[in-house]
Amino acid sequence: MSFRTRQIRQKPPLHILKYVKSFLSAVFGLFSKASPKQKSYMLGAVLVLIGIFIVSKVMVAAYNFVTGFDAKDMVFALGEDLKKDENGYTNIVLLGDGGHVRDGADLIDTIMVASIDYKKNAVTLFSIPRDYYVKNVDWPGRINELYRNHKNKFDSEDELYSLFQTVAGDIASLEIQYYMRVNFNAFVEIVDNLDGITVDVKDDIYDPYYPNETDDGYTIFEVKKGPQEMDGEMALKFARSRKTTSDFDRAFRQQQIIQAMRDKALSEGILTKAKTIAKMYDTVKANMNTNFTLREMVSLAAFADKFDRSHLVSRVIHDDPGQNGGFLYTPEKESYGGMFVLIPFGDNLDLIHKYADLIFNHREAFWEPPKIEVLNATKASGIARNAAYQLNRFGFNVTSIDNLYDSSNEKKYLEKSVIYYYDWNQGEDAVVSPKYQSTIDALGGFINAEAVPAERLPFATNADISIVLGDDYGTALVD
Repeated sequence: MSFRTRQIRQKPPLHILKYVKSFLSAVFGLFSKASPKQKSYMLGAVLVLIGIFIVSKVMVAAYNFVTGFDAKDMVFALGEDLKKDENGYTNIVLLGDGGHVRDGADLIDTIMVASIDYKKNAVTLFSIPRDYYVKNVDWPGRINELYRNHKNKFDSEDELYSLFQTVAGDIASLEIQYYMRVNFNAFVEIVDNLDGITVDVKDDIYDPYYPNETDDGYTIFEVKKGPQEMDGEMALKFARSRKTTSDFDRAFRQQQIIQAMRDKALSEGILTKAKTIAKMYDTVKANMNTNFTLREMVSLAAFADKFDRSHLVSRVIHDDPGQNGGFLYTPEKESYGGMFVLIPFGDNLDLIHKYADLIFNHREAFWEPPKIEVLNATKASGIARNAAYQLNRFGFNVTSIDNLYDSSNEKKYLEKSVIYYYDWNQGEDAVVSPKYQSTIDALGGFINAEAVPAERLPFATNADISIVLGDDYGTALVD
């Protein structure tokens, strides 16, 4: 035991110090030559390109090269408080453009809102399709044209990108404090610097219309279902392909790529390699815009050190009303100058804001979503089906619908609706604490019913929660 203690306290071997010196020289060399704004760009780029929070691992890796020395507290003490909204969230709009492989100059291909909840160690990603039509701006158009249509109006890039903060914040019903913009040139190089990533492809993709590098023709992109090893170019094509799928599938794949990059960067000790880190800084230096300061990045890194990936929620709004997030539709092209656009149902943001309230303010309901059954206890037909349809649309995990039956297998009727839950704890003070309290709270915005603990109903499925609709239930959850 004493031998081990002496070994730990010994000075680190010379070859490790050599790597430390090489790493620090590379990093601080970049900083010394950069303007203050470029310095914040460099750290910001690392953050967004490899999963928003990887920058913390870069910082810690630099100091932990020295055996037995943990400088986390010292590094994080240099941070500056991040801006937050009234709920205590830090909200960021993440933007991606095509770089050298784009199919339209000055178009923003990726628009995603990231919301950080420090109390819950949670992050929600909310993707907005590029064809979403923005009307309350000087030059209305699709959201991916916002930069191109307004770039001559503003004197600085900060002002121009702040327009995305306003527009995305209006859609997501959030006050957005920060923006990060990166082009896909950096994306390709970062994935290659990580020696590739592994992505679980959900469905086969065959896209013969992927733009070639000179944008004057097409090339074929094909990938099979299942875990796939991807280099930078393949990952980019996977993230951007849409002609044979959809913008909504693409938004989901982009979120997959971010998570895969984060996983790879945290695995196999990649971020303890000085050369790899230096390459990342070189790559992102010229390919990133952000309004984060360097000290704010350090504070974000402190949060990253304790972030729980199981508390990540990823959502996309789209035009299939029968599926989770389906709150958009395609209007007649003639009304929009012949353009294909997407606009919200009802021509207002009410449904999207109700959805946003769930995924941002009740986000824990979606970490481990319980199975829900909807039971009709009225004489009207189709009640349970209608309720299940709309609950699924808002992201609840409805697994079955049926009528309510008694122990004799006879249909049972109720005057009042009720929500039964089957998993709870009861304290010494007789207070009952449901396992899925957050989901029950969220359901309160849709079903006007008391939630009570219960033994499993006769003929019930293996659902965790049963919503029983009585005569007091309206025929529609939302308009």
